[in-house]
Amino acid sequence: MYIFRLLICLLVILLHLNSMGLTVEASSPVNILSSLIKQKEQAVNQHDWSRYVSILHPDHPYYIQEQKRWFFDTIQYIDPGSYQINLLSVISQSDQQIDVWVQQSYKRNGKLFTIKYPLRFVKTHLGFKDADLAFHQIQSDSIVVRFSDSKLKEQGKLALDTLKKAIFLLSSKYHWRPKRIEVKLYHHPEIFRQSVKPSLPKWAIGWHEADQAIKFVAEGMDKKELAFGLIHELVHQMVSEITNDNASYWLQEGAATYYEKNLLSKPMSGKIIRTPLIGLDRLEKIRLEKLPMHQAHLYYQSCYHLFDFMVQEYGEKQMRRFFTFLGKFPKLDCESSEKIKTTNWRTRKGIDHVWGISVEELSKKWLNHS
Repeated sequence: MYIFRLLICLLVILLHLNSMGLTVEASSPVNILSSLIKQKEQAVNQHDWSRYVSILHPDHPYYIQEQKRWFFDTIQYIDPGSYQINLLSVISQSDQQIDVWVQQSYKRNGKLFTIKYPLRFVKTHLGFKDADLAFHQIQSDSIVVRFSDSKLKEQGKLALDTLKKAIFLLSSKYHWRPKRIEVKLYHHPEIFRQSVKPSLPKWAIGWHEADQAIKFVAEGMDKKELAFGLIHELVHQMVSEITNDNASYWLQEGAATYYEKNLLSKPMSGKIIRTPLIGLDRLEKIRLEKLPMHQAHLYYQSCYHLFDFMVQEYGEKQMRRFFTFLGKFPKLDCESSEKIKTTNWRTRKGIDHVWGISVEELSKKWLNHS
């Protein structure tokens, strides 16, 4: 009698599921991924970070941090409730990993933006999780280079070679021991931009923030340009790690632009400056990401020449001491542009501590020298 009742109950449940349009296929990996992707969509539209992060692979800390920045930028940047993401097709599938094409869209001031990209899901003890784009990968020692298209493999090899040399030189200058070096190379500028944040200006082709991977658009770059760009982003990582991400924006960009030009090339110090420079008081206030390209170029040039002056005036040992002092302040887990006032204040304290001068005095010495 008990078995008979159990069979009747099971039959009722199956009939109920069938009436809802559910079949055994509903639990197939592809359908599970479709459900996860829709959960991502709902989390964005509902501004629910805890739900969103639960879909991400827990063993990918850089990706989680990148997605955190992307998420909070997105919910402020796009029209409310306009985010959509859909599974288009399966690229490849195994028991442990599935790569799929997805289409993402959102509206900004009523205008629709759409992009397709390959997304990877990896099986964990908690089920399938979003594990970033479906990258190809090469690795050497502690450096991992991922690239979004197989045709970027040569650029990936160049990245490994360039970064090995750059890390050796920067480590000798600043006693830096990198936490982790991860590089992501992109074949399409819009896939790169959407991997960072929707509000990123279109002129940006490289990116690094604290606890994230170095990102760069490698497609169409000549070898020298790509090498310089990678060094630029690597220096951002170094400065972030030594200073506990407390360097002001101008100091970050000054160091990155200076070593981009000088680390693996003949030093450019002492060259004639024909472009009017932006004073330090204005550099502190500028929001780089809000600038058009030509103004951004002037900002970078001014930061470069200021950092160059500091290196020539005080030497790299003193710059290392300066960075180390900034590292004593606690880290703020937010975008660089959101903590400019705090990092400016901490940088000012560092200048006074190391050299006994104010920012105004430093700026005056620099501009008089220029």
